[in-house]
Amino acid sequence: MSPTNFLERVRVRDAVPRLAGVVARTPLAAFESEDERVEMRLKLENLQETGAFKARGAWNQLAQLTPAERAAGVVTTSSGNHGKALAWAAARAGVRATIVMPADAYPNKIQACRDFGAEVVLAPSRNACDELCAERVRAGATLVHPYDAERTAQGAGTVGLEIAEDWPEVDVVVTPVGGGGLVSGVALAIRQALGGRPAIVGVEPEGSATLAAGVARGEPVQLPNTSKVQGLCPPYSGAFNIAVAKETGLELLALSDAQILAAQAILVRVGGWVVEPAGAAAFAAVREKRLPAHLYTGRDARKKLRVACVVSGGNPDPAQLAAVRRGA
Repeated sequence: MSPTNFLERVRVRDAVPRLAGVVARTPLAAFESEDERVEMRLKLENLQETGAFKARGAWNQLAQLTPAERAAGVVTTSSGNHGKALAWAAARAGVRATIVMPADAYPNKIQACRDFGAEVVLAPSRNACDELCAERVRAGATLVHPYDAERTAQGAGTVGLEIAEDWPEVDVVVTPVGGGGLVSGVALAIRQALGGRPAIVGVEPEGSATLAAGVARGEPVQLPNTSKVQGLCPPYSGAFNIAVAKETGLELLALSDAQILAAQAILVRVGGWVVEPAGAAAFAAVREKRLPAHLYTGRDARKKLRVACVVSGGNPDPAQLAAVRRGA
């Protein structure tokens, strides 16, 4: 993707009136960080419509379709939350939707897409999903990409705009990273609302650090996935998202699946929330004291680092959630 000033071009605030009355303004709740240097608040997108931040980007896309695009119907690939959000948005807008999903997606997420009236097509892998989706697009369907699209990221970015409005003193905003739609939208929103002062940190699984690889190379990089944290394991991160990461000074780090799952357990057992593993990745970085080292400089119990963590989704596999609640 050629260099573009996305900070000027993709204005997150423009999405606000489209989303008003459709998606929720989720709480920014104080939560114990287990680190005396850190004051933490959680942006609870697990309480959002469809149980994840994805509702924001999906509706921002559907609200801007032309009559011809609406008539053609929409299609996407998704391991779950984007697909569910697009199925919900399409049902609300009266648009036909097809969701191409990997066959190993959580069964509850597959069923959720069907419950909203979408056609679900299952494929053996994410690459096969992309191929089947491309066939539908060539046949005339309108693609609503889960992350590599300005309108998707613009809608997701309203998460960051709400953080900036509710806590303008924030020092660090941390989000989970899959393809990069959430973190790129939040980065645009924070820079547009608060300038260059807050740090923006994205957290990937060690077994699927595609955004870091893409930023290093300057283009999407497909990596072999060894992570089991569904929702954070796309085949590659988007070209748009890579460009925004470079433009906004995004910092990236990677955690093990075990660290992310341990953080999910805290949010479920202590916080009492329904949180899927992917939704806990940002909190995991704080819990593990793994934010970039320079951010902790000069911070102590009297001068705390103010950190907002996005809890991105609350659609876990029911059996996995039950095991977490049991302490298994």
